Amino acid sequence: MQKPALKPIATAIALTVAITACQSSTPPVADTPPPPPPPRELPGPVTAASTGATLQGQITALNTSTREVTVTGSDGSSVEIVAGEDIRNFNQLKVGDQVALDYRAAVALELEPAGSAPLGATATQARTVPNRGDVPGGARSNTISLVTEVAAVNPERGTIALRGESGNTQLIAVERPDLRAKLPNVKRGDLLRISYTQAVALGIRRSP
Repeated sequence: MQKPALKPIATAIALTVAITACQSSTPPVADTPPPPPPPRELPGPVTAASTGATLQGQITALNTSTREVTVTGSDGSSVEIVAGEDIRNFNQLKVGDQVALDYRAAVALELEPAGSAPLGATATQARTVPNRGDVPGGARSNTISLVTEVAAVNPERGTIALRGESGNTQLIAVERPDLRAKLPNVKRGDLLRISYTQAVALGIRRSP
């Protein structure tokens, strides 16, 4: 019986070993690290909800000692307020003046970098006063801000999970299309600041 020709097989094995040895002796070429990604731009503040109302009417009662002012609208409805110290030039008010009392409430959302603020709620107050000699008026606002951490986000399903200061996580469905469009830019670990602001302003209206 004729023996198989082993010489070609042996030659191929020797050639493979030689090539492998040459490759192992050649120092590996270091990979060039990819360039760092450009800094991510976080979406700016967004007003999630806003509502306001204005009562326009006439001052029908005025108590200068207690600073109580009664405003009666054209439909006969009336509201009584106490003009605080931020309502300067109070002595210029008198019964019969046309005034407007404005209320506004808004909820704002703002995405912030991870670790840029502690989790939890804070409350702030702000007010404006007119210059001396101007007509009576002023504004006062109260804002409550809640900072939460993004625990998870699913742009396809339109959901975001927020973690509070106590560690509890709340899953929220984002319904507004403009807010859903911003979800791909939100990353786990980002901070979401939710601010609720209620403002009250009293301004004088000159009679025509």
